Amino acid sequence: MLQLGLEELYKQVCNYNPRVIGIQLPAGLRRKAQKIANFFESRGHDVIFSGDPSYGACDIADEEMHNAGADLLVHFGHSPMLKDSALPVIYWCVRDDVDLIPVVREHFEMFKESGKVVGLLTTVQHIHKLDDVRGYLESKEMHVNIGSPMLRVSYPGQILGCSFETAHVANADFYIFLGTGFFHSMGVSLATRKKVFCCDPYSMQCENIDDIKRKIILSRYAAIENAKEKHSFGVIVSTKRGQYRLNEALAIKKLLKENGKKCQLIFVREVTSALICDFDFDAYVVAACPRIAIDDKDTFDKPVLTVAEAELMFNNGDYLFDEIHKL
Repeated sequence: MLQLGLEELYKQVCNYNPRVIGIQLPAGLRRKAQKIANFFESRGHDVIFSGDPSYGACDIADEEMHNAGADLLVHFGHSPMLKDSALPVIYWCVRDDVDLIPVVREHFEMFKESGKVVGLLTTVQHIHKLDDVRGYLESKEMHVNIGSPMLRVSYPGQILGCSFETAHVANADFYIFLGTGFFHSMGVSLATRKKVFCCDPYSMQCENIDDIKRKIILSRYAAIENAKEKHSFGVIVSTKRGQYRLNEALAIKKLLKENGKKCQLIFVREVTSALICDFDFDAYVVAACPRIAIDDKDTFDKPVLTVAEAELMFNNGDYLFDEIHKL
């Protein structure tokens, strides 16, 4: 269960003595909005909420909250990323108290057959439990590597949907990702070319994601082949500071034109199916969050590629997962 930790958070809030606190919540925490508001209002603060989507620390609502009169922004659910902001920001990493050891214990024999050196990875809500898993695996005579953070993440072993830097530096025979969904583990597998197990501590399921990755890659190659036949392209640049990839967009525009395609840049905050439908381009490349083209593919009625996929239209290289390696 997710733990808001409001009392501990308040100790940090008091350092800023705010009159108005801006709150930004990811979708999974918005049902806690009234509880959070009541907590701060009972202590003499006014509270305002950002209602825009909040997908990560790349997308903080600092300018909006500053313009709305907030003295402080509390960004829930993600670890620090951006260095500058329009007002003081507290990144509050909500923790999950689920025990990670049972799912690892349940499937240990599968891990033992995969190698002696394992890399451990998870998302920020489970990061405080990663040393427990390390201790368990080391007690079973496995060598455990947890990669150090570099640019976009704050904690050893933490990964994002756009960055697998801790996996790159872990140098393991195989990896265990602890969390839900297959996107992160698929990204690790593509980034490292190693076996990855996705272990869900809620369902107690643990899967080698090779088959899932293979199906997704096939669907992505189909999108690439479809885009090859198109003549006009919109290259979408996100205006979110943590997703702003103008240099990549310009490089893709140059590549497309060199290969006889028409191309225009589109600047937008949110990439939606309505945007794809409203413009009359034949296909699109998203120079923003790498997850958009893959996660939302079923909502698009035209080919939508990542930056890395666009390059594969004109060469026969291996499939590469699109990552962001800058702030």
